[in-house]
Amino acid sequence: MRPTIAFITDAALAAAQPRIRYVLDALERHPLAPPGLQCLLSAEAPPEAAVVCYYGNENRPAGQAVFIPAQRHFFCSQPTTRISAALNSFDFQGKEVHAVQPDSSAVTNAFFATESGKGRFGFDWLETLFFHLSRWEEYAPAPEELDDIGIMKSSAQLLPRHGLHHVPVADRLIEAVFRALQLTENKIVTTFSISHDVDDLQVFGAGFRLPRYLAGVAWRHRTPRNWPRIVSDYLQVRSGRMRDPGDTFDWLLHAGKAAEKTVYFGTGNHSRFDHFPALDAPRLKEVRELAFKQGYKAGLHPGYETWKNPELLEQQRGTLENWLEMPVVKSRQHYLRFAFPETADALETAGIQEDATLGFRDRIGFRAGTGFPFYLYCFREERPYRWLEKPLIAMDCGLVRENGGDPKQVRRNWHDFITQNGEGTAISLSLHNTYLYEQDLHGIDFRSLFGMVFTNQNHAA
Repeated sequence: MRPTIAFITDAALAAAQPRIRYVLDALERHPLAPPGLQCLLSAEAPPEAAVVCYYGNENRPAGQAVFIPAQRHFFCSQPTTRISAALNSFDFQGKEVHAVQPDSSAVTNAFFATESGKGRFGFDWLETLFFHLSRWEEYAPAPEELDDIGIMKSSAQLLPRHGLHHVPVADRLIEAVFRALQLTENKIVTTFSISHDVDDLQVFGAGFRLPRYLAGVAWRHRTPRNWPRIVSDYLQVRSGRMRDPGDTFDWLLHAGKAAEKTVYFGTGNHSRFDHFPALDAPRLKEVRELAFKQGYKAGLHPGYETWKNPELLEQQRGTLENWLEMPVVKSRQHYLRFAFPETADALETAGIQEDATLGFRDRIGFRAGTGFPFYLYCFREERPYRWLEKPLIAMDCGLVRENGGDPKQVRRNWHDFITQNGEGTAISLSLHNTYLYEQDLHGIDFRSLFGMVFTNQNHAA
């Protein structure tokens, strides 16, 4: 018998049906869902073996329907109007699950309880999942919540504010829902994917200015102790006695087995933030061939100014397709620059099918509360976008920045992160070929760090 959850809603939620259906579709697709799960909405005559849930107010119908209290907060308003959002803890079988609600509470209530033989959820988990997956909070940030490149600061977002960005709270909540409804969730071991953004081929490449680089290194690491090493390496590269330290591809593209491997190429330099190598560069062509040989897929790394410009995005996609001689369906925005809804609209207009932008620039973790692919929500048309978001969970520079560049702290936090998330989610990693050099100078060895993941003893494959 196919596992079935039948949701019955009260009449006051008629306008919210598309958003409710969006969440139910996410439940059906979720890798933790029981195989074959179907979620019926407003079923007049639910199948006999179905788990029936009533979503609405307290005057629920008679019978054994499990009650879900309707919050009517995120389902009944638009994200362009700022409304309050607080994160509250609930207990389920000795573990925490988290609700997004209008007001904060210091009390930890039960996530699920049984009263007179009837099940009852402690909060509106449908709206909580909608908040996370739709990226509601990023639609109307206050001016002071924007960072230097125009996106919402991670420190202003709900999960980092509560120190929960290292926890896939949406995945944990979905797991708890299935268990509460006595549906056997699909047990999975966390998978790891790897990707690389080719922002440049070299550290000491065209346009490199040694004094500026030395000053930047000293400022970022609060010491000039590595200046002699940098100067020596620079002179050796310039004299042809040493390969540029940014050319790490021979190691990078052999990092290990992964569930998915992607390399993102940029194609146009339309701003001072773009330094992509020319597509006719011989070494870039070698990188392309080596990546394909190692089982990588290719994606577009759109330039800085494409985030609100579908025409430029589509132009750069076409250029990359000509160079690769194959269709391009994947992308990740440069600097992780993503505007809601402009970038989401641009991706759909340009025909992108998969995006991998939604991660943090200054920390690691689950920006949308999940490590699994999901669809963002198009509020303008009250439907899911047609392209799939594959969230970025850990980027090399985010790991370093979150830990203040301290090698011991970086290693400790990375170990704790992958250990505590060893089951029930997915983790996508991003390494930049030119970033490793500076960090290696300061004792942060990414070969060792990522060796914790991509070894024969883990479950990356």
